[in-house]
Amino acid sequence: MAGRWAPGILLIERGLAAEYGVSVSPLRDAAQRLVGEHMLEIAAGGGYRIPVQTQDMLRSLYRWHSHLVRLIMKAMRPDALPRPPISSLIGTTSLPQATTNLFLTLADACEDPEHTRALKSATERLHQARLGEAQIMRNLTQELQMVEVATISGRDHDRFEVLWAYHRRRIRRVDRIFEAISHLPNQYTSIG
Repeated sequence: MAGRWAPGILLIERGLAAEYGVSVSPLRDAAQRLVGEHMLEIAAGGGYRIPVQTQDMLRSLYRWHSHLVRLIMKAMRPDALPRPPISSLIGTTSLPQATTNLFLTLADACEDPEHTRALKSATERLHQARLGEAQIMRNLTQELQMVEVATISGRDHDRFEVLWAYHRRRIRRVDRIFEAISHLPNQYTSIG
């Protein structure tokens, strides 16, 4: 999720277990959970694979995330949103992580567990794309602060307009974001 391994790379349980100093069983359990979250795939012949993503898949994921955020914002009580501002964390963490944290906090504030689960999954799956966004897009800190203000105190139409602008900006740049994450520095071409 942090861009350590390239999409499509084969991850062998024994190699990872040795690297992290754990037995294969807990590693396999964790990997199976990541399979359920669509963050890993089971590889033919054993092991796991980082899912290969296409530009169309990334575009669809941004759209799905946008729909989920809108759905949750429509159903959420105004007093359910967190305070103090999440943007205060920007200085203590990376911008991609702060963005992920903002949307995870929004998911946690939702009363519907299915909506929460869906938004958390989409948000976490977009984390690697956010690493690419940081390389090609400007004014991300200000944009995140605008999203936060709109989320916490915006009126319905204005709130949705800011959130859609956030997602639309990324959808329009999917080709460049995809290119950036395709060239993230990876420590390995295979593990095992």
